[in-house]
Amino acid sequence: MSHIPANQGHYIFAGRHMREVQAKWDRLSMSDLVQIKTKAQLIERVQEQYGLPHEVAAQDVEIWNFGRRF
Repeated sequence: MSHIPANQGHYIFAGRHMREVQAKWDRLSMSDLVQIKTKAQLIERVQEQYGLPHEVAAQDVEIWNFGRRF
């Protein structure tokens, strides 16, 4: 298991996680997913694609992200 430096801890995607994100938010295209590198970018894209207030999108992403290691 590799160690991720603390300053890179905000990067959330690897192959498995991309599939999990697309399963959760099916309006996100693969094009969207390959451009998303941080949790903040995921929140922004979920907010845009689903027409949600920022707070709701952020909470949805935080709930999804809980307990995952990236």
